[in-house]
Amino acid sequence: MDSTSWLKSPLTEQTQRLRPPQQIVLRPYHGAKKRLRLFRTDYLIGSGADCDIRLDDPFVSPHHARLQLFEQSGYVIEDIGSRNGVFLNGVRVQSAPLPAQGTLRLGRSSCSWSEEKEPDLETGDWVVADPGMREILARLKRWSASSLPVLLLGETGTGKELLARLVHEWSARAKGPYVVVNGAHTAGTLADSELFGHKKGAFTGAESSRLGALRSANGGTLFLDEVADVPLAAQVKLLRALEAGEVKALGSDTIETSDFRLVAATSQSIEDRLANASLRLDLYYRLAGFVVKIPPLRERPLDIRALAKHYAEERGMEIDAEAEAKLLSYSWPGNVRELRAILERALLLARAEKCARILESHIDVGTPMKLPTIDRPPMRKLRELERSHIQHSLERNGWSRTVSAQELGISRSTLLSKMKRFGIRDGASLDH
Repeated sequence: MDSTSWLKSPLTEQTQRLRPPQQIVLRPYHGAKKRLRLFRTDYLIGSGADCDIRLDDPFVSPHHARLQLFEQSGYVIEDIGSRNGVFLNGVRVQSAPLPAQGTLRLGRSSCSWSEEKEPDLETGDWVVADPGMREILARLKRWSASSLPVLLLGETGTGKELLARLVHEWSARAKGPYVVVNGAHTAGTLADSELFGHKKGAFTGAESSRLGALRSANGGTLFLDEVADVPLAAQVKLLRALEAGEVKALGSDTIETSDFRLVAATSQSIEDRLANASLRLDLYYRLAGFVVKIPPLRERPLDIRALAKHYAEERGMEIDAEAEAKLLSYSWPGNVRELRAILERALLLARAEKCARILESHIDVGTPMKLPTIDRPPMRKLRELERSHIQHSLERNGWSRTVSAQELGISRSTLLSKMKRFGIRDGASLDH
């Protein structure tokens, strides 16, 4: 019987172990990445000249490990008295069968293998592998054909501006302007000037006229970041502009029209902002044509891996399996923005050591800063706030549903539906 005939057994082929023929990727501490197809039953691994797999690595012993093929267990790695040990998927082992996919580390070198195909990670400038994020992108692409506003909710650094840009590029307005304004940078007269523009001499320092974001975005898309930080006075004017498409510049008596798609975003809690009345509920109704909640990076481990790999490869580097594991164990309070900053530092350290890979020692995630807690009364839920706002509007307008619907910025049929859903009963005997 041929010594390798057992490889043809269907039962053996179904066993989830590393077996020939299998390609592994060698990443030595010094030198270029290599690909090796396994076909032999015995490999001696080390830095010695007589080794079958020679690694140019001062941290690898001359005879470091042995890789042997067994009928029942596939390839088995064995530490043969090395100085620095053998690590399988981050765990030090003396002898262990190799799974169908994984990574071995010997000194500062590694080899990895996988039976899985690489996923398609990129959608334009957006690198994504997480199924939930892929679904969000798919929904946004469908919604881009509409002219309804989009509201993006998510922690700082989750990529809201990139998503807003994709909505613009996927829409029929892609050839039009894409205008960005940050609500956190507006205050007082500056908010009116940023959003609606001003005439020359409208206020002290207005030495020339300004078009403003709303008119600049005519025919295109306006991305209003941190919309919850827009001052209340400007929110009233913004609501009017969104309802009628009419813009009046500061210091001007002329009303102009502007047709644009609005994409708004905030890293703040919508419920909190509505509860403390720093965001108008009627403006929220106008913004929330489509609402997208972007999950934080810590809930998307596949994206952490994909982003790290993409960032490293863009700069001609690779990332070690243990470095990747360290990235996955961190909570990422700064999300994608923080990940990029940490990988940039890791890249500099790797190059300083003349290393072709980002190693675990190059990753310095530190300890996330613990923010002080602030005692405050419990916030009411958005549903409760919405019900209260509708109730007060009806009471203020003598229970006229037509007038209240206009005040709330919604249709009469929508108001009736909400009254039924919230169990709001008429406070007047007549149906206005």
